[in-house]
Amino acid sequence: MSIGAAFNAAGSGLTASARLAETISANVANALTEGYARRSVGLSSVPLGGHGSGVRVLGTARAEQAQITAERRIMDAESGAARAIAEARERVLAAVGMPGEAGSLAARVTAFETALLAAAASPSASLKLEQAAEAARSLVGAINGAAEAMAAIRTDAEAEIERQVGILNSTLHDIAALNRKIRIGMQQGLETASLEDERTRALDRIADIVPLRTVRREGGEIAIYTANGGVLLDGRVWELAFDRTLPVITPEMTGPLPPLGQDRGSASGPEAVSATGAGLMAGGSLGALFEVRDSIAPAMAGDLDAFADDLVARFAGLTEFNGGEAGLFTDPGAGGAGIAARLELNPLVDPAHGGEARRLRDGLASAAPGPVGFGGHLQALVDAMTESRNPGNMVSTSAAATAAGLAAEIGAWFGAQAAQAEEARAFFAGQSAILGEREASLLGVDTDAELQFLMLVEQSYAANARVLTVIDSLLRQLLEI
Repeated sequence: MSIGAAFNAAGSGLTASARLAETISANVANALTEGYARRSVGLSSVPLGGHGSGVRVLGTARAEQAQITAERRIMDAESGAARAIAEARERVLAAVGMPGEAGSLAARVTAFETALLAAAASPSASLKLEQAAEAARSLVGAINGAAEAMAAIRTDAEAEIERQVGILNSTLHDIAALNRKIRIGMQQGLETASLEDERTRALDRIADIVPLRTVRREGGEIAIYTANGGVLLDGRVWELAFDRTLPVITPEMTGPLPPLGQDRGSASGPEAVSATGAGLMAGGSLGALFEVRDSIAPAMAGDLDAFADDLVARFAGLTEFNGGEAGLFTDPGAGGAGIAARLELNPLVDPAHGGEARRLRDGLASAAPGPVGFGGHLQALVDAMTESRNPGNMVSTSAAATAAGLAAEIGAWFGAQAAQAEEARAFFAGQSAILGEREASLLGVDTDAELQFLMLVEQSYAANARVLTVIDSLLRQLLEI
């Protein structure tokens, strides 16, 4: 090998070693940076006359594992959906309570039944009559509160849908802008790995909202689709649209609520697109929120309505006690959806509304106190509470039960649903974490391996520097001749 060839080889080796050291230092510095993918330098030999004449730096490559990243993002969406449903079911359970818990619906029913029994045993005791009236009012308050909580869950779900649609749209525009920068950078021969890192972080911000699939396009750009084939970004952003026209969802609202729309370039504006079932946008937290708003919360509220309707019906037939009045529990509406929120204790027996608790003993229509030792009406109220009746339109049970039994079934059913939802959340969160760790092990930076490689780079640098030192010595000798 000539001196010139040796000089070129050693010089290119120093250049390559410097580039490798620079890349290693960047990897180590960003080992804990979220979304950073390990960089590696591509090298090739430089042939000259059939012999090696140095090394050429081809460029810096960003580590990628498209399959594992796609799997992790799909699992992120599953985890987001499970989390949204679990949070909603936890709120439902908190509103109703598990049987046996203080303040639960079942506990309030039992407390009212117990108070009636105590009053029936001592009908002359005014305190026991007042306690029974207070227990009845507390039961109505618990049912009203639970119904309002169901409506609040639906309202909050709709607000979260609006927020997530906004995040999704803004992030898609950010990714579209990064696509353009990456394409221009590649055309100019610039390094685009940092831009690709930023794009990856943007994708991960929305991975739990909808399940994402990405497709590589020419020039380094990507197109984004959902797992069910919906287009989100391909050349342009296909924005989602959600018109939250209702600031509050009331218990009576059972009809269709504002749907999810998408801008598909139609002159008539956004077109409706489904986010549940097999819909194009289904599978992530966005679809789960629509399910909470339109299915889960209404179904739970339906059980409360059925229970409230049963409670009204239990006392409506006590004609002797009612004396032509509406009954112990009343619905000022026209029946149907929302009865649990409208349920009221007859004001004739409610001291808080100018009524008299003694009417539990004397009858609703009694204008004056009757015999203080008469407990017939009170026993009739007890019998109404303990009568086994077939529930109507309940998902929690189909068996005949007492009022306390129905309340316990509702609480147990809600508890079971919440437990299942929590198990699903834990499972999908665990799977997402496992895939994330696997992805990090493949794409992330192993500082030990990088530092070991740096030692080899240092040795290569020293060797090439030694060659240049020897060449310098030879040239000096030649010049001295």
